[in-house]
Amino acid sequence: MNTVIDLRAFVSTSNSRLLVMIDLLETNYTELVGVGASDLIRSLENCRSAIRHARSVDLPIAFTRPADGPGSTERPVQSAWISGFEPKRSDMVFERPQPSCYSNQLFDDIVSQIGNFTMAGLVAERTCLATAIDAAHRGHNVTFLRDASVSCGRHDVDARAVHIVTTQAIELFAGTATTRDWLVAMAPRNSRGRRYG
Repeated sequence: MNTVIDLRAFVSTSNSRLLVMIDLLETNYTELVGVGASDLIRSLENCRSAIRHARSVDLPIAFTRPADGPGSTERPVQSAWISGFEPKRSDMVFERPQPSCYSNQLFDDIVSQIGNFTMAGLVAERTCLATAIDAAHRGHNVTFLRDASVSCGRHDVDARAVHIVTTQAIELFAGTATTRDWLVAMAPRNSRGRRYG
């Protein structure tokens, strides 16, 4: 075995008590396809795996999207959820007037009680980054699933390069993990230890 495990990231990831899925909307999908976001399909499959796993272990899931209406600085919500990623009745849905999920007061209240969450989704360079910064200011522990997230290209910079820079910026404020590592960390554990040797 030649895999090195970052124990600090593993412990932080395994403490997550909420999965936050950001902006899984048709308009974002269409925009990302239009700019040639090469990792979009893989990222959505990783989102699907994270959602499936969260539901199997009864981890609460919150979906977020921009709010429309007065005071909103985001693009209006004129879009449906991506097919297959619609929230269930048991899931939470938060509309936010600004990029950070914390701009929704109810989200802020719930996460302040929970303290630890994992996030993934679309337009990471805007919403995931803003949320990670706000979480750090509040002392909340966040894990960003870097391979279950996609960023849009900006000013002649392709989407992949923007996502690399976004992930590096998020690492200043939150932990990052791959979906695979998160799934392993979040897997139910047998209360009895194993003996080797």
